[in-house]
Amino acid sequence: MVTPDVVDGYPPASTVAGEFRDDSGPLDLLSSAGRLGSWAWTEARLHRIVGGWAPEADGAHVVVVLDRLAMGHAARSALLVDRLPRLRELPRDTLVRSPGPAADAVLELLGALSQGDRLAAWVVVASALADAYDTHLLRCTPVADRPLLARLPAQVDRLRADAADVRTRVGPDRPPVEMLDLLEATCGFTA
Repeated sequence: MVTPDVVDGYPPASTVAGEFRDDSGPLDLLSSAGRLGSWAWTEARLHRIVGGWAPEADGAHVVVVLDRLAMGHAARSALLVDRLPRLRELPRDTLVRSPGPAADAVLELLGALSQGDRLAAWVVVASALADAYDTHLLRCTPVADRPLLARLPAQVDRLRADAADVRTRVGPDRPPVEMLDLLEATCGFTA
């Protein structure tokens, strides 16, 4: 079996050394796959976290919202896994994994928040994730990334709509400052 030549730290969402060094240019296959795999893992983890909040929710309307949010994360995770390259030399299980310690810290903090802070913090996490997807979509190419370009924008729109809906329900509360600092360190859930 031929193993791809990658730089240290790959695959968790890093960019492999190669011809695409311009941050605004298209991503090569391995770099794009690393990011998609990291986001798929993040979405799956968010599904477990947000879904786990439902039994402790205050009312039936909150349970419905949490279920909708959790199912959105599951759908995006499945979409991202389905859009990973199908290569014998690059098994999917090597791609779908944690982006790194910064993203782990954000998700750990999100899962540990008290009931009153959860939804406000989720809005910030969801917005950061949507921004990361938008940035990635700008670097996609119409031929190589057509399946992703056809499906991910609708999921990003749904994520933004869910965040706006939750923001109207919880008000303009801000999550804990440490959440904002940790989110910045994730580099769009790629670290």
